[in-house]
Amino acid sequence: MAPRTRVHDWPAISLGEGDTFASALELMNRGGYQLALVLRADGRLAGMVTDSDIRKALLRGIGLQQPVAAVMNVSPLVVSPELGETEAHHLMLLNHFFHLPVVDASGQLVGLHVAEQLLSPEQRSETLVIMAGGRGQRLMPLSASLPKPMLPLQGRPILEHIIERAKLEGFCHVVISVNYLAEIITSHFGDGSAHGVAIEYLHEHQPLGTAGALAALPARLRAEPVVVTNADVITDVAYGDLLAQARRDGADGLMAVRLQEWQNPFGVVCSEGNRLLGLEEKPMMRYQVNAGMYVLGPALLNLLEPDSYCDMPDLFTRGLERGLALQVFPLHESWLDIGRPDDYQAAGGTLT
Repeated sequence: MAPRTRVHDWPAISLGEGDTFASALELMNRGGYQLALVLRADGRLAGMVTDSDIRKALLRGIGLQQPVAAVMNVSPLVVSPELGETEAHHLMLLNHFFHLPVVDASGQLVGLHVAEQLLSPEQRSETLVIMAGGRGQRLMPLSASLPKPMLPLQGRPILEHIIERAKLEGFCHVVISVNYLAEIITSHFGDGSAHGVAIEYLHEHQPLGTAGALAALPARLRAEPVVVTNADVITDVAYGDLLAQARRDGADGLMAVRLQEWQNPFGVVCSEGNRLLGLEEKPMMRYQVNAGMYVLGPALLNLLEPDSYCDMPDLFTRGLERGLALQVFPLHESWLDIGRPDDYQAAGGTLT
């Protein structure tokens, strides 16, 4: 059967040259194709913004209110309306592209081809590891008799939402690290067959931090990179995108990060001795913070010691000290760490 690559809802992911970086982000996060198409006023294609363009722009510190032209690719590969779907499929496969805009002889955008993996993900061989062993102290008393990952959101446990998202991406194998009230998690999910995935468990007999339990991963799973997520992170990021960047760049490890902005409530004075050099009124400070999702390659996993406490930042620090190739993966997707009652309510949970 010929591959189906042509999509017809591309107008929903189109915006104008005068729109902002933030507008492109919003389109991409709800559009489903990891793409925003930028059009001139006359309908001609001005450029396109891919997921990779977004992450590069975030690393460069481009502000969300800057024009989309600051982040878009102004010379994407395009094809004519006469190109068939089979040819488009082979062209994307050959060039490792996910999108091919279709333009006519006058440059008008008239269609879009999208790679098959964005339309119907294939089953993946990699493993998703969910760290679900914490006590959830900040959510007490909600977590007194129920582990935090089992708190309900929209009628289902938080952990179930994470597993469902992974399954939709083609992940077939999930490992869950458990400790606190572990039997509630293991009895609910069992071997995973009722949820359409295969589930194994890492049992922490004592708290081992946010990374320590991974030392017990079976050797067959440590032979290739694994995706690791905290069990209290709800996000729209595609776990496969983290893996794709790590594999493409040959990274030994990768940490998802998100931009955190904090505005100083005071005017900042710059001086040298008693000499005034300048003033900045309530400056905005921007930091990249750990988002609780990772890709860990074999070399990084091998730095863990069995039954030894280790938090994820400490593991990455060890990797840096040994010269491993470590990267960051800036997020633009929705992200929520359900660590406090207010966060749980924001995600749709109830406190009663």
